Amino acid sequence: GAENKERKENIMKINAKRIAITLFLLFLITSCRSLPVASDSYNQKALQFKPTPGWAGIYVLRENQFIASGSHIKVFLNHKKVGMLYPKSFILGEIVPREHSLELAEMPGAKNTSLRFKAEEGKCYFFNTKVAAGFLVGSQVIEVLSEEEGKERVKTHEHSGFNEFDSAGKDVVAVPGLNKN
Repeated sequence: GAENKERKENIMKINAKRIAITLFLLFLITSCRSLPVASDSYNQKALQFKPTPGWAGIYVLRENQFIASGSHIKVFLNHKKVGMLYPKSFILGEIVPREHSLELAEMPGAKNTSLRFKAEEGKCYFFNTKVAAGFLVGSQVIEVLSEEEGKERVKTHEHSGFNEFDSAGKDVVAVPGLNKN
């Protein structure tokens, strides 16, 4: 009677734990799937840290962190999606020298964020992104990196294949010599 009932309850608890562990392991495996990477020529361009004359360079990096590691951070420049970042990756683009708005948005369970900056011709700008845990909702964070720190981090990150700057790496709506403030 009672002994048999207790035995069945213990077996059910063990099975529930096994199911939970199995689901957790499946989550870890699926969030570590292979992702597209940029071409070798694009990677070589990224490591030169020299924008085309008349342009500024922008590097947006995502640090390697466990929080939201299975989700992409969607990157927008002036309200236009320019790429997605997975952990320890970056995107590169060339932009018109003027004021811009860098935005992180559309990640379920995390607040959007934005940062305005003024780009100058010939300079490179480096931004680190991450997801910060919150009580009910996480938030996406943008940090400005020094040129020295940005260059060092780019060398240790993978160039994301989710880069929606045009094939030349430039903001497709920008034209050198035009649109400058």
